[in-house]
Amino acid sequence: MSETAIPLVLVIEDAKNVLMNTVVTVKEQTGLPSSILDGILSGILADLRKDSCSEISLAAARERQELMKKDAKSEPKKEE
Repeated sequence: MSETAIPLVLVIEDAKNVLMNTVVTVKEQTGLPSSILDGILSGILADLRKDSCSEISLAAARERQELMKKDAKSEPKKEE
């Protein structure tokens, strides 16, 4: 069975649709006006941006570690 990767653009569009449908559902269930939901979503977006920065920092640290390991392995040993 061959598994085909879904193009990223389709994954992103699907995620956007799911999020929008969820927002509409919350709006209908709570009766909150769009202006209040805007504030809530802005707070959520700020949290996501903070998480994104953390993910990027962790990825950079891992990459740095890997490069340091490769450099350490490739350095010639000094004879004393």
